[in-house]
Amino acid sequence: MIKTEDFDFEHSPDGLVGNVTLQPNQSLSWRAFKYFILFMMLLSFGIATAFSVMGYWVILPFTAVEMGVLSYCLWLCLRRTSMQEVVSFSGEEIRLEAGVKTPTEIVTWQRFFTKIHVERAIHPWYRKTVSLVHKGESREIGNFLTQDEQEKLIETLNHLVRRADLAQRTFPRADHHDADSKSVEGD
Repeated sequence: MIKTEDFDFEHSPDGLVGNVTLQPNQSLSWRAFKYFILFMMLLSFGIATAFSVMGYWVILPFTAVEMGVLSYCLWLCLRRTSMQEVVSFSGEEIRLEAGVKTPTEIVTWQRFFTKIHVERAIHPWYRKTVSLVHKGESREIGNFLTQDEQEKLIETLNHLVRRADLAQRTFPRADHHDADSKSVEGD
């Protein structure tokens, strides 16, 4: 899923022109996960209890292990689909924040030295890769997106780069303006 926000860079306190929020498709919510695990545990332990009453008590530990493994694997899948990446553009920098609930990785690059690199798929069955490259350091973004979502991501990134260029030309930084006025005064 891709969500795009455009900001009015004239009134934005930190000069943001926009950001893109990337999330994988999440078919199971945390609430549904809890209900599913509860249902599976009641069913499995109900069957295991019935067998233990008949004398097959050895089924209970295996049921506990099975439910523990199932819970852990589903939790890992759900956590992976809860991942989120936010790419923010300003006139001067690009910021990438990635994490599950809160950003666990925050990377800030100068926009002038950062490229958006799109690598074609080697076969139609494979997907493209979209990366941000800054002075040789590369970071793939949106590796969980579908092909259609990747196309939309590329269009959105190009749009935000054009807006950041416009913001940089329209509103030059104050320190450059002050340096120019000081050199005029000194002449």
